[in-house]
Amino acid sequence: MEFSMQKTLLAAALAVVSLSPLAAKADQSSPLNNFFVSGNLGQSNYRLGGISDKADVFQSVRVGYRWNNIIGGEVGYTYLGVAKDTNGFVSQSVKTRAAIIGVNAKYDFYGPWFVTGHGGYLRSRGNFQVQAGDISARQKAWNNGWYAGAGIGYNVTENVALSINYDNYKVNYQRGDQPIPRLKANVSTYSAGVEYKF
Repeated sequence: MEFSMQKTLLAAALAVVSLSPLAAKADQSSPLNNFFVSGNLGQSNYRLGGISDKADVFQSVRVGYRWNNIIGGEVGYTYLGVAKDTNGFVSQSVKTRAAIIGVNAKYDFYGPWFVTGHGGYLRSRGNFQVQAGDISARQKAWNNGWYAGAGIGYNVTENVALSINYDNYKVNYQRGDQPIPRLKANVSTYSAGVEYKF
């Protein structure tokens, strides 16, 4: 599964790179660079029943390209943090990471101010752990889902932009060869972001 996901991400990255000369030729009049890399840091909030500690650190890194500096594609990696629950001497937790591939858009609406939006497919990995005294059990599950989000920001320079963002990740937790219940969770995130165009 990990190797398959790596091949998918590599294919998507190569597709973006291979299309860039055509986009650059169609957009030679634009003074702005269209390749970008962005990083986000903030807080995640799991909407998952039975979990008492739902908030943790959120981190995300994305790379992509925008045609005409407005709309384009992206690939990235997201860490959604850990959700925990403790009941007496029994504790359980789930840690979620995801690879993402999707579309993104950015629109300058008033001077250096802009709005953004993005969404697409995610491949998540959930790491489960149950601890009862000295006894512990772990399990991993890979599943498909989707993500979407929006933000508002400010272009500090032609190449550097700052933003605040809200994103939602629809995550499934299930393994066909294990008797764990099917769970679906929305993980909402609030973050600050930095984007660099090159």
